[in-house]
Amino acid sequence: MRRSEARSGSTMLETAIGARYRRYQRAVGLLILATLGVLFALLWMANRQLGFFSHTYRLHGFLDNVRNLRQTTPVTLAGLKIGEVRDLTITDYNQIRIELILYREYQPRIRANSTAQIKTDALGNATVELNMGDPARPLLGDGAAIPFQRAPDLETVMRQAQEQLGQIGVVLANVKAITDELKQPEGSLLGTLNTFAQVMRELTPLLRNLTGASQEMTRLAADLAVVGGRIRTGQGALGGLTESASPLSRQIAASAQKLQAVMTGLETLAVRLPDYGQRVEQILRQTEAITVKLAKASAHAPGLMDQSRGVAENVDEVVDSVKRSAVLRALSPAADAPARPVLEAPRDWGAPSSGAPSP
Repeated sequence: MRRSEARSGSTMLETAIGARYRRYQRAVGLLILATLGVLFALLWMANRQLGFFSHTYRLHGFLDNVRNLRQTTPVTLAGLKIGEVRDLTITDYNQIRIELILYREYQPRIRANSTAQIKTDALGNATVELNMGDPARPLLGDGAAIPFQRAPDLETVMRQAQEQLGQIGVVLANVKAITDELKQPEGSLLGTLNTFAQVMRELTPLLRNLTGASQEMTRLAADLAVVGGRIRTGQGALGGLTESASPLSRQIAASAQKLQAVMTGLETLAVRLPDYGQRVEQILRQTEAITVKLAKASAHAPGLMDQSRGVAENVDEVVDSVKRSAVLRALSPAADAPARPVLEAPRDWGAPSSGAPSP
């Protein structure tokens, strides 16, 4: 009896110990599972943050203000999430450096001409949106810089809308003032409009005349175009002048050559005329000397004196005609001055006449 009780007591003790041991095993198993879950969550978070188990690369950019932007802010490419914001740091130039961590599988889509734009929704959640680059441009490598832009947020849009609404209010006030003026028949605005209408009525005939003048100018321009075409083709008198092969042009060229030859001859004659004037002066002086000698000889030969007087008168006439010549007067200024006749009869010099007795 006692043995059976002892056996039953030991069995109950073993059962209790086994149940407690199983509870311990379950607790340890649950603890191990919880620890593994926490480790898995930590590894998953670390993978998201640091990319331990995925191929990632980094890009960075700079902005003056990163409002609504924080770490773990998603980075999207054409709406698809390809990474997140890794770090935000203030630089020495009072700018904020934004570091992005991106999946390397999307690196071929991001080129040198790609840009990053920060967009904010109505709830203030920010997103960094990247645009696809040109495949012909080079890739952005690990650690490269990408230009950042900030899209207008809701606050900026509302501020601009308020400014626009203020301007619209001013315009509406002006419109109201204009309508109030229009309601008054004798107002300044209606008076101005009436004056403007009167001016327009007066300008109507002028515009009509200008239209007629414009039509005349158009016809004149057409006629000038026709004349210009004829001149270019060598037709008519002007065309003959402009066309070197026309008979009129050849005649003008020949006349010009003849005129040039005549001018050359006149220039040569003008050069020689002073020499001719000097020769004429010499001849006149020689004739005067001969006349003096004849006058002296006339005292001894009365008959010869009468003949010499006739010769002297003829010579005087020749000399006077030569002196009155315009060419000699232009070439020899001394010929214009009044002077004693070069050839004079003996009676003009006080010589004795033929009837007087000789000394």
